[in-house]
This record gives sequence, C-alpha cells and structure tokens, in this order.
Amino acid sequence: MAFYTSEVMTGAPESYKSETQKMIYEKLEESKIPYTRIESDPGISMDDCLNIDKAFGIDTVKTILLTNRQKNKFWLYVTHARKAFITKEFGASLQIPRVSFAQEDLMKEILGTSHGAATPFGLLRNEAADVIFVMDKDVAARDKIVITDGDPCGFIAISNQDLFRLLGKEPILIENPAEIEPS
Repeated sequence: MAFYTSEVMTGAPESYKSETQKMIYEKLEESKIPYTRIESDPGISMDDCLNIDKAFGIDTVKTILLTNRQKNKFWLYVTHARKAFITKEFGASLQIPRVSFAQEDLMKEILGTSHGAATPFGLLRNEAADVIFVMDKDVAARDKIVITDGDPCGFIAISNQDLFRLLGKEPILIENPAEIEPS
C-alpha cells in the first residue's frame, strides 16, 4: 500500500487533533512565521520519513524527549532522521549522566504529544518550561527543517531561525558522530 502525503499547503488545518496542535498553529499565525505543511499517513518509521522528505524536498529530522533516571530533568533533542542515536554519546556531549527515552505518558504531560509526534513546538507549552533544547550542529546549520505539528500525520517545514525565534531560545548544539544510514 502506498504511503499517503498531501500536496504541500500553507495555513493551518481546518480542524485540530489536539490542544497542542491548535496552540502550535495559533503561535505560528500570531508570530506571522511562514511555513508550509503536509498531511500524511503516520510518519513513524524511516521509510515513512523518506516519503515525507520527498513531499517537501527537505530531510525530516527526529525529535527525541530524553530524561534522567529520576525523571526530573528532560532534554528535547533534534537530530538527523537517519543517524543512529546513542544515549551514551549524547550524555558525554553534554557532560551529563546517562539518559533514557521518556515514556509516552511523560511526553503527553510535557510536550502534549504522543509517540511519533515529539516536536520542538512542544517547548511552547508551560509544562515544557524546564526542558533543555538540544540540536545536532548539522541540523541547526540547515536553512529549513521538517518537524511534526504535534501529530504523527502532520508535518511542517520551517526555517530554523523562525523556529528559534518562535520558541524564544536557541538550542545547545552538539555533534552526533554517527554515520548517516543510506536511504
């Protein structure tokens, strides 16, 4: 079965799938930040992301919410969609103890998203005020990135500079030394 992707669109969707998604589009509109978007089948796997990449002509990124063992510190990491993620290397880059993936209930509580829909836009939520924003240097150097709109079936292409301006912060930049997996 073919993976569905809509045509590239501008403007918010007619209806929202969550309060977080609604907040994202309202903030984009209020801030007059240009973006394009598509709707698709759920973009969870690497193959799914390749279809989304083709729709935009831009590589998607992967966004990961990480936590410490006590689950009282959190990092939102934006990296290459096709690079391996190794928790030990991430921790070493930031000189922090080992981290693990945040469970879905924590993602919903903090970012307002489910598995497959983590997004830097989640940092706009009050619940994410203490989350540390981290990004791969190579990803930060791109003109534009593709991220979810808070739903695994919605993707937005936005310039990094506009994203940082909307969030009101720049990320901590680290280098992910992993090789890019072939597409």
